[in-house]
Amino acid sequence: MRRVHSTNAALLITAVLTGAALTGAVSKRASLEGRGGAARTVEDATGERVPVRHYARIVSMSTIADQVLVEIIEPGRLLAVSGHTLQTQASSVYKGKVGVEHARDIETIIGLRPDIVFVNSFVDRRQVERLKDAGLNVFDMGEMRGLQTLLPNIRRLAAVLDVPERGQALTDGLLQQLNAVSKDVSGPNKQRGLYVGIHGDRLYGGALGTSFHDVLVAAGLLDVAAEAGFRGWPAYTSEQLLSLDPPWIITNPGTERSLCQHPGFELLSACRTAQVRSIENKLLADPGLGILPAAKAVHAAVYGDGT
Repeated sequence: MRRVHSTNAALLITAVLTGAALTGAVSKRASLEGRGGAARTVEDATGERVPVRHYARIVSMSTIADQVLVEIIEPGRLLAVSGHTLQTQASSVYKGKVGVEHARDIETIIGLRPDIVFVNSFVDRRQVERLKDAGLNVFDMGEMRGLQTLLPNIRRLAAVLDVPERGQALTDGLLQQLNAVSKDVSGPNKQRGLYVGIHGDRLYGGALGTSFHDVLVAAGLLDVAAEAGFRGWPAYTSEQLLSLDPPWIITNPGTERSLCQHPGFELLSACRTAQVRSIENKLLADPGLGILPAAKAVHAAVYGDGT
């Protein structure tokens, strides 16, 4: 168990140092290149170098970028956000924004004449090329693997928008708040659990290298799946979940009862002690800044509000 948490701590430290190095490199390059009149750039997840500018017309096709952008720039500069954000986020900062949904809205995006478009790696590469062919700057944030990608991505977004100090402040604040969620849970009192969801007839988890794992750890739980060596989003067999036998299970709304009614799962410790808890989807499935409220919700579900 200590090894897993040492690994997670090292992961966070690596993410912080990587991001700090990125910010420093961008600042140094800006200083050196500025003297010679060369354009400053930031490298995205694909290796593409995107110019650093005060972009005035911004489109986001990424739920993570949606959240980060409204924290580090003036909301009026953001023309469009992902349709998912408009459907799930109640914040007034998204009021009046155009909603875009990947391939079917490419023409809409081009028509908005943005200076830059933020995407994640799951966007069809052919659509990305269409945006580039239209003369648009495209910044690809790559994969979403919890804090190990979220923290550097926040800094990259801030760097390419020429506000690196805002990105640093946002990541510093996020880490401080995450660390504070379970500050009163000491080692011997830490509970053990894992995330599992049901999709059709399959059982899926979220282990090391995902936001689900980061939420559990920030909430003060020991991640049973990570302890057992699972990484990413494993598809569990019934035998595997029974073998893991987590004392606590975190899942999605509507899954608690059906999970424990699965043949043989009445033997699971979490089912026998009624320690299966659901967290609303818009929090638990949020790989961006929603990690913080999700961790708070899991902490309250497991330890109660008085911890």
